[in-house]
Amino acid sequence: MNENNSSPLIEAFGELSKIVLMLFSSIRKFFERHISYQAVILLSIISFSTSYYGFLSLVSDGMLLTKILFFAVVAVIQIALVYSISQLYVREFFSRHIFRASLLLSTYILSLFISVLFSFNFYYKIFSASQFSQRNVTLQLEGIKEKLEDAQSSFDSIYISLKSLSDYSMKRSIEESRMGGTCDETKIPTPGPRSALRQYESQLFASHLISVGELQAKMGVEIQKVKVLLKNFNPKKDDIEALEEQVNKKIGMINRIFREGEITLLPKVLLAHSGTKRMRMESLGRSISCPDSRISQKISTIIENLNSLQFLKKVSFFDANDQQQLIERTINVLLAIIPFTDTTVVPIDQMSSPNDVTQSDVKAIGLGFLVDFFIFFFTILSKDPYRARFFTEETIREYQKLSLRRTLKPFLFEGHFYYHLIIPNKKRNIKLDEIVTKFQVDKMLTLTGSNVDYRELLLMHQIKLRNFETSTFQVYKVKKRKYETLVVEIDRLS
Repeated sequence: MNENNSSPLIEAFGELSKIVLMLFSSIRKFFERHISYQAVILLSIISFSTSYYGFLSLVSDGMLLTKILFFAVVAVIQIALVYSISQLYVREFFSRHIFRASLLLSTYILSLFISVLFSFNFYYKIFSASQFSQRNVTLQLEGIKEKLEDAQSSFDSIYISLKSLSDYSMKRSIEESRMGGTCDETKIPTPGPRSALRQYESQLFASHLISVGELQAKMGVEIQKVKVLLKNFNPKKDDIEALEEQVNKKIGMINRIFREGEITLLPKVLLAHSGTKRMRMESLGRSISCPDSRISQKISTIIENLNSLQFLKKVSFFDANDQQQLIERTINVLLAIIPFTDTTVVPIDQMSSPNDVTQSDVKAIGLGFLVDFFIFFFTILSKDPYRARFFTEETIREYQKLSLRRTLKPFLFEGHFYYHLIIPNKKRNIKLDEIVTKFQVDKMLTLTGSNVDYRELLLMHQIKLRNFETSTFQVYKVKKRKYETLVVEIDRLS
């Protein structure tokens, strides 16, 4: 009883399984037959859209005519990309069609490069632009901050050295007036020219000390401003162009500080009180000698610090919304990732230079290449064999049976663009007629002359056909590319 009840269920399940398998098989065959074309169409639409976005990014007039023009340009590029690869066969590089194959390959590479170049705009804005802008601006602001801190450190050292010199000179002035010997140990204590010189130097150093202190304060203020910029910078909200202009104004102001009279005058003033120049100095109308290695050493330190001050270079911030900069960045990245270059690709948080190539850059470029590579892959996948452009395998085998090359050899002449088939009417036979008929069916030849006299043939043709001087001829033009493809495929099958 149970066995009888279960039997219909098993049969039903078996039938359902068969239906499912048949359906699955039909779906699989459908995708095998059509998925390549669908994939090419879908990927071409994606490639076209991203490239079109990149082209439109170059202009901002918003005119309909411009959009239509760019639409046409990008469409031509996309068609050239797909058409060139769809018409390219590797076998052509090993036959007589090297020029055609090379031309198709060159067209594909050029259209691929243009497509990727402008697609980068789209992918870069999605994956990397804001992060790169953040890092680019931050690195440059941090560089400015470091140089300002270095400058402040130099001013601090100068300030300390000048204060030390002022205090030291005042102390020596008092010693000179009380005990003497600060310039010349043989002299007795006196408030004379040496004491006056020491006092003058103390006041001189102190006056410059005030100016340097002011520069210190200016540097401190600018450092704090840069720190605030670093803290508050937001590439998604800030106007990068306005920020760049603001920072470059600050740089111009700081560079003017480095050129101010105090900075340029101080070395000249100090050098007049250093080294051998202290052997002949003027004080209270008298020429005196007052060597002092400590003062000379301190002045050398101050000069070194002044020389260490470096002018700041103007910044050029990367603006993710500036399409021209995006295009320039694309070209730089493409050139940087060319094989055999020593470019190092780094994570974006490990950038050490504002123009480093990052992993996000390569990702954005890679996506553009990937889409066009899949167009290449699916186009190649969906293509019929090389011979299918002109013949089926069955047709080629039929020509093979007719001994095509041997039969036509006495009557076939190669020209620049065509083969010339010149058949004597006396020599007509079933095999020749069958070949001519098949050529006509396959649209391979055109009749250019009927019952042509021997004397009307070209000299080179007459020489080869001199055994048929008394005959008339049927003259045909045979399409060169089709004939050569046919011969190559016959040889391949053989």
